[in-house]
Amino acid sequence: MSVIVELPRTWVASIERRLVTATSQTPSPFTGSAEVQDWGGEWWEYDIEFAAQSGPLARSVSAALTALGSGRGLLLFADPSIEAKTLAQTITLQLAISGGNLLQTQGWPPSLPAVSSGDFISIGTGRDTRLHQVGFDVVANANGQAALTIFPGIRSGLPAGTVVEVNQPKVLLRPTSSVPTRIERAARHRFTMSAREAM
Repeated sequence: MSVIVELPRTWVASIERRLVTATSQTPSPFTGSAEVQDWGGEWWEYDIEFAAQSGPLARSVSAALTALGSGRGLLLFADPSIEAKTLAQTITLQLAISGGNLLQTQGWPPSLPAVSSGDFISIGTGRDTRLHQVGFDVVANANGQAALTIFPGIRSGLPAGTVVEVNQPKVLLRPTSSVPTRIERAARHRFTMSAREAM
């Protein structure tokens, strides 16, 4: 049985985040032009380096990362590079969606900028958490509604009223291999982890 670990943002020293798409390219041997096959799959991948730790804190970090195993456990990760917001209103889906890259949302301050290009949101909780990046600047209409273009797209049906997390988006990750511990002088522990979005 897998566990979900949630680590403090302050434990992270650096990250590398990338959106991976399931595409393949076949070059023509005659013209050199490429035929691209887009299979529709998209997911986030992360390489995370944790800040050097020592003493009891190092043991706590080690225990949390050990609990993840080599993909058995899941990490609910609040990416520290994503700027936290302080929006007081609850944002929800205005309309149900069965998939795609366009979300109709509501609850924004009327006639004001809702999100900016490059902002992040997440939808769902626990094992259903999915992270999305906003593609374009959006201003809410007079009714507080806004259409967001997001990447990766929605993969499953969501009902109207589903909460959209704007203030502290998270991503659910699964380690792609065991998490190594490098122990240096003065018993300073360093941890690095490669992971992909758990789907």
